[in-house]
Amino acid sequence: MLIAEELLLLGLDPARGTPLASRQYLVVCLSGALVGELALAGAVELAGGRFVATGPAPDDPLLARVHALLAQHTLRRAPGQLRRLDRALGGAWSHLVDGLVERGVLGRRRDRMLLWSVTRHPVLRPDARDEPVRRVRLAAAGDGYLEPRTAVLLALAGPARLLEVVAPERAARRHARQRIKAASELTPVAPVVKKVIAEMQAATGGAATVAVTATAG
Repeated sequence: MLIAEELLLLGLDPARGTPLASRQYLVVCLSGALVGELALAGAVELAGGRFVATGPAPDDPLLARVHALLAQHTLRRAPGQLRRLDRALGGAWSHLVDGLVERGVLGRRRDRMLLWSVTRHPVLRPDARDEPVRRVRLAAAGDGYLEPRTAVLLALAGPARLLEVVAPERAARRHARQRIKAASELTPVAPVVKKVIAEMQAATGGAATVAVTATAG
């Protein structure tokens, strides 16, 4: 299973099939997880604040697509690289969900909610979610070596706003934050993801301020 698939499973309510936190932020983290997995394989390097495809493409079709896109000139500019990558992919969320649905890990159903419908993806194979949850919780509670794949998962669980999944007990969350910080230092894509999300938050806050000012005027 891809790290991005594990992160998506961490970010879903297993029964309701809806994101536990902001889907907008989770989408950025999913793109980051795809890049992070390529970096672990030596297929991506961080150069000048941007991710650059190196070496041969991996066997996995989705990772190969990401690798090819990062090699294109239009995706070489650092600012907004992850968001442009998601658009070029046609949505990392959709690709990852479709793959998990095809393998029977997730379901897909549309529920009517008053004037609109909501697509839900309940977890059909709890074991597929339980394993990465167990691994990331052990990493968050520990103090020693962080296995590289788990480090990527833990590092991106932070900006994805999944601290309560990583550390269900409130008393353990301070230590979990420290471990997320340590994992981020081992994961070059994590600071980039955090910066993108911070920019999204700032833009949303700015838009809200403009709206309030316009209303007051």
